[in-house]
Amino acid sequence: MHTYIRFLCISLFCFVQIGIAQQVDSLQKKSYQELKKQYTTLEYTNPALAQQYAIALLKKAKQEGNLQEKNAAYLLNASSENYFGNMKASLAYIDSCITYANTQKNDALLIKAISHKGKTYFTFGKYNDAITYYLQLDSLARKTQNIRYQIYSNHSIGSIKNIMGDHKGATELFLKNKEIITPIMEARNYHTLYLNMLIGLISAYTYFDVDAAAAYLPELKKVSLQINDKDALSYYFSLKGIVNYKRKEYDEALVTLAKADSLVSELGIQRNLYPIYRFRGKTYYEKKMFPEAIAAFEAIKTLQKEIEFDDFQYREVLSLLANSYEQIDNTEKALENYRLAHKYSYTDTIQEAIRYTILKEYDKKTLESKIETLKIKSNEKTKQNISLWFISSGLLVSLVILFLIFKKQQRDNRQKFDALLQKLASEDTQKEPEDSNSKFQISNEKITKILEGLEKFEASNTFLQQNTSLVTVAKKLNTNTTYLSQIVNEQKGMTFKNYITELRINYVLRKLKNDKVMRSYTIKAIAKELGFKSEGAFSRAFKKQTGIYPSFFIKNLTAIS
Repeated sequence: MHTYIRFLCISLFCFVQIGIAQQVDSLQKKSYQELKKQYTTLEYTNPALAQQYAIALLKKAKQEGNLQEKNAAYLLNASSENYFGNMKASLAYIDSCITYANTQKNDALLIKAISHKGKTYFTFGKYNDAITYYLQLDSLARKTQNIRYQIYSNHSIGSIKNIMGDHKGATELFLKNKEIITPIMEARNYHTLYLNMLIGLISAYTYFDVDAAAAYLPELKKVSLQINDKDALSYYFSLKGIVNYKRKEYDEALVTLAKADSLVSELGIQRNLYPIYRFRGKTYYEKKMFPEAIAAFEAIKTLQKEIEFDDFQYREVLSLLANSYEQIDNTEKALENYRLAHKYSYTDTIQEAIRYTILKEYDKKTLESKIETLKIKSNEKTKQNISLWFISSGLLVSLVILFLIFKKQQRDNRQKFDALLQKLASEDTQKEPEDSNSKFQISNEKITKILEGLEKFEASNTFLQQNTSLVTVAKKLNTNTTYLSQIVNEQKGMTFKNYITELRINYVLRKLKNDKVMRSYTIKAIAKELGFKSEGAFSRAFKKQTGIYPSFFIKNLTAIS
């Protein structure tokens, strides 16, 4: 019987796959224009079917050797993969398109590809990467005087501002876009841009003016229904549920969020379930329905594992989940989730940059103290004779000592930071000439030639390449590794490896001081740009040379700029 059922399942799977393949083959008979038009029509109403048109377009272009249409198909397939939560596949399509656009010097295609890359990173919460490409998009849009993409770059940067906590700054950008789009929406068919603007505007208003957010909701619903955009309509229900929550209309919030859940699930956009689950959990939490809140927050954890997105509110979710477990006396689960929240607060370097806050009820108690409290609570079950007074006193003394150590470390790090800035300001004023008299049996002529080569090597920033080694540099300078190693040891006063590391750290100190965009990069991205093999290797090298970590240096630079 089990074998028969297995046979039926396999047969059904094969039948579905054959059906999809036949559908793609039949679609290839259509023209390029028809395939692209159908994709655009179905993108927000039937994304699964739209993806079949994108696949057919790519297959047709490859078979006919049409490079222009192939790259257009890459971007449509990238959108579909992004829509269904496949970041790596989406980026692979986009990178292929960017390579082609750069080779052909095709600015129109390049600007589309860069906008797709920024959108993909944004969808998965990779906000530092997203802002890099959004700034490139803004620059290209202005250079080419492309109004559509200037609007899109305004919107994208506004979305980043909203996530970073600058909700009023985001609102200003969205309202600016509203002024631009409204008079030309019908003539230029900018309905999708208009809907995106409304979604961003309402989202930003929910943080500081709920009435304003509610006032724009009817317009979002009207235009969504007018052009049959189910994706935008799902945002309407999500945002309406959030507005209900902010107004403490908890029962209505749950009903509205259920409608959003149904529509998003129908469309198959897993990533968009996150805010629905989050505010459903928060609503149940406020109603003190802790088992239901736990179910909603656990669903977010499952979702996060499945599509691996980043979100700055994830720590809040974990904290509320832990507190919900605590309310039903599940100490073990509470402790597990407080620890996980604590881990996110230290490992996510982006969180340090935006300094987001969790709920007010956690302001007075840090996650560390929560963990300590739960440990004590667990131990009380087996050690009833421990005096609470001694524990409290011990914790208080420990906190005071830790606070004093922390303040001292802050002062020391600040002094090191100021000394670094002073050094950077004065290091270019004068450079001492190097003594060319070698202790080794190398002619002065060869020493001079190698030193001149090293000067050019430093000036060209070739040391940033990850494959930089004694062998590769010696080859570039037309010398052998023994001579090069001896001269670096004697003239630079260090090993070749330390020489390269020092060049990279000096480079990044100057770059971070003068380049605001680079300060928005993750530590991992900076490490990669400098040629380090890992984030940890870069952080250790930076700390060894400067006495402080790169995150502290960037944080203080940002504060004084």
